[in-house]
Amino acid sequence: MKNLRVRIGVAILSLFLLLNSINFIGCSSSNLKEKAIEFYDVVSMSQSCLDEVADDIYEYWHDAIYNDYYNGNISLAVYYAQQANAANLAIIAENEPVINSLYKELKNSQYDELVKNIMTSYSEYYELVVNVSGSYNSYSASKENLKKSLASALKQLEFEL
Repeated sequence: MKNLRVRIGVAILSLFLLLNSINFIGCSSSNLKEKAIEFYDVVSMSQSCLDEVADDIYEYWHDAIYNDYYNGNISLAVYYAQQANAANLAIIAENEPVINSLYKELKNSQYDELVKNIMTSYSEYYELVVNVSGSYNSYSASKENLKKSLASALKQLEFEL
């Protein structure tokens, strides 16, 4: 009889531990999904800001070349475009550590490939917009390609969420 109680106790304890580990795994998976959603939201917010800054740089640059604004000075045109977008650039800068932190948490998870694609696209787009270089034509082509690349990578993550 004592042996039976021990076996029942062990069985109940084992069942209890099994159920708790399932709940823990479920919470962990749920937590990853929440982090992936937050990552998506923060990158999307930064993407919107990058789009506005990139489009304004393109417009100001165009005006400097074809309308002789800013005395044709490209550097001055880019500077004014960045000044006009100080709030967007501040949001981008504030989001940068959040994006990097979430990326580190998600990069070795079920979202690994998706977040890596997003970070690659985001980093390239960020560099183009924040560290402007090249010619007007190369900037224009890169801007559109990188904008589409980031949007596509984000869309892939959205499908998984």
